[in-house]
Amino acid sequence: MKLPFASFLILNISLLFLLANTTNAKLISTNIKSTDKVFSNICPKTKQPNICLIVLKDDSRTRGAANNHELGYGTLDIAISQAKSCVDIFFYCALKMNDGDRKEKYLDCRDKYNFAVGQLCEAKTILRKNDFATARRRIVDASQVPISCQKEIGEPPVEVRSANIVLDFIFDIAYVIVRELAINRNS
Repeated sequence: MKLPFASFLILNISLLFLLANTTNAKLISTNIKSTDKVFSNICPKTKQPNICLIVLKDDSRTRGAANNHELGYGTLDIAISQAKSCVDIFFYCALKMNDGDRKEKYLDCRDKYNFAVGQLCEAKTILRKNDFATARRRIVDASQVPISCQKEIGEPPVEVRSANIVLDFIFDIAYVIVRELAINRNS
């Protein structure tokens, strides 16, 4: 008599397990499809669509974005991290320098990147308030920093050069996302 009850219990647990896994797989599949849709809406409008897809799919802060807002927050997080890395790189490079004028230029660039971090953080806060025009201006202000520093110091350190390349892509992606959010709000 105990055997049929045990079999029934095992069957029910197995069915619940199967149902849970199937539902979870459908949710994951739906999330991937919505993320791909978000990426396919944004990336073709950037300067480098293929790189956009690689960056967004590769980073955990953007990989699971279900909409443009989430993608915008994640993209700004990436930009903030990259800009903070540049702050550190310029600071450490300046510490190693003996040339006072060059050292001062590197410290000035560090301060400019700190400004960019502040602008990006503000953009993220403003994005939460759906003030897309102001968020876009903050992104544009931050995107001028690498250009300004390159003019000031010439060729930046290798670490900064690669971070600047990534930042340029990220700024472009963030700008496109915020522009699309503004267009969608107005339509």
